[in-house]
Amino acid sequence: MKKIKFLIAALIFTAVSVYAQSDATNETKFNQNSLRNVSPNEISVERPQTPLAIPPALLNSYNTAIDSRNSELKKSTSAQIEQYLKKAEFTGEPIEVLTANEPNPPFISDWYGSDIQVSNTNVAYSGGYRQLELKKGEDGWMYLAVNRRSVQGVNGNITVYSSSNGGADWSTVISYFSVTGYFGSLTMLVESRNNNVPDSTRILVYSTLSTSSNMDNAYLLCSSFRRDGSAISHNTVASPSAGNRFVYPSACSDGMFWSDLTFMHVIIREESNSGAYVSMHHFRSTTWGATHTVGTNNNNAFEDRYPAASFSNEVGSDSVYFAVEREVAVNEREIRLFATMELPSNNFSTRYITDAAPGTIYERPAITIQQRNFSLPQRILVTCTKNDRAVYHYSIDGGALWNIDFGLGLGSMPVDYTSCSSDTSTANGRDFISAFVDLNGDSVTVRHGELGNLGTPMYKKNGVASTGSLAPVSAIYSEGNTKYSAFAYAGFGPAGVYYNMESLVTGITPVSNEVPNAFSLEQNYPNPFNPVTNIKFAVAKTGLVTLKVYDISGREVAQFVNQDLNAGTYNFDFNASHLSSGIYFYRLSTNNYTDTKKMVLVK
Repeated sequence: MKKIKFLIAALIFTAVSVYAQSDATNETKFNQNSLRNVSPNEISVERPQTPLAIPPALLNSYNTAIDSRNSELKKSTSAQIEQYLKKAEFTGEPIEVLTANEPNPPFISDWYGSDIQVSNTNVAYSGGYRQLELKKGEDGWMYLAVNRRSVQGVNGNITVYSSSNGGADWSTVISYFSVTGYFGSLTMLVESRNNNVPDSTRILVYSTLSTSSNMDNAYLLCSSFRRDGSAISHNTVASPSAGNRFVYPSACSDGMFWSDLTFMHVIIREESNSGAYVSMHHFRSTTWGATHTVGTNNNNAFEDRYPAASFSNEVGSDSVYFAVEREVAVNEREIRLFATMELPSNNFSTRYITDAAPGTIYERPAITIQQRNFSLPQRILVTCTKNDRAVYHYSIDGGALWNIDFGLGLGSMPVDYTSCSSDTSTANGRDFISAFVDLNGDSVTVRHGELGNLGTPMYKKNGVASTGSLAPVSAIYSEGNTKYSAFAYAGFGPAGVYYNMESLVTGITPVSNEVPNAFSLEQNYPNPFNPVTNIKFAVAKTGLVTLKVYDISGREVAQFVNQDLNAGTYNFDFNASHLSSGIYFYRLSTNNYTDTKKMVLVK
């Protein structure tokens, strides 16, 4: 039975649409199609290997624990396996990193005329385009990390903000800085040991750090703290070889499937201080960022840039996938996918995604894998640019078939960077999101939908001029089965960080504190409307109040109020810019009252 399970796992793990040539000095070419498929004799049944020192029986027990979600067995076997893995080493002198106080935003309160400004500081850019990170935590909060530009007396500063209401209000979790060190680029994880205990939510920010503004000799740092900013620790993960630096860390975890046994993973590129590719590293922490083990792939026959990682929940052995931009020739760059077991090893399996003719330049990939049970086919989205146009590629069966070159934006719009994310829930669709900034910097475009149809029409924000030198960040904010597009970006400069979300409610405005004689729900005004309308309601008794919006078929499309409200009269604005024209119904519900009214959106 074990043997059969291993063979099935191997086939699932390694069935890819394009043959991975093991000889990296001579890549095999294939014709490019919108749907990439191969015959069985073209499949390279190659599985990333664990270090040979791990006893097979121990590895089998570990895989059994993963498949069965057996926390106790995973804890005991992983502790034993750690003894066989290579420990990450730091050989330099740590750069002092301190904490600092930061005033709370918002600095601007106008939401509909302009995206909200979460940070009013200049944003760093010398360390590369990944200077922001946006995450929806398992606790339901939104988190935004910002690498701020150097100011006199402070070379490096990272600030993390949080919002408990989808982005309507932001507060500073923590701001930490270095007087002598510069932060390069960052990546963030938000994990909960127990979703029912708010203080158990912990934030981990991985960043590169160097005493030089050009990031020479940069090492990898892990900063860990609770969501209230307490219990902070800065742990040096590893340093590169002499004369080299680490660049572009990308983190992922198995936190969707575990609580106290969440394991963190970081993929990072090592290059010479002059920028030549050296190797790729996979760091794993089973101790919430305190210690790490490492696997390293030294195959540098090609330039592999900008690794972007995501965790894959699979039968037999979970895996870490990461996409890279590979320079096949001076005038040709392709997107490659690497797979490695979540146990760090030196074996990374190379997979093809694109395979174009000379003159085609694919650049800067982003990747997300929807976190679903291992019994379901893994759905993968990779976004990038192709000759300066935003495109995406996807697989709905764990990489066996690849659908490539789907357009993300307008064909004539040049784009430099993209981002993508996914939601764990499959209810009501809209599981994937992507965002990009055109090179003119005048807008952020968000696509939110399903693989093969990432949303029509395009959902576009033009609140503040954005920078074309940094990537925007995107996430899906969900309330129940309703999913909203959320994104953040650096303003022109790059200066200031801005955030917005579909149907964002900036706060319910009390009209009167006098206790009404009865509950009531008034007709929205104006009606018809485009795209903002005001809704007024009265609460006669303090208690739980919900206000939801449904389309004509009865499907919930928005939930704006779901909280305890004091008795009184309230106003709020409904922004329906993400919805299409049509008839909608909004319903106010309490323990003692329910009322529904109709409204008409005309665009």
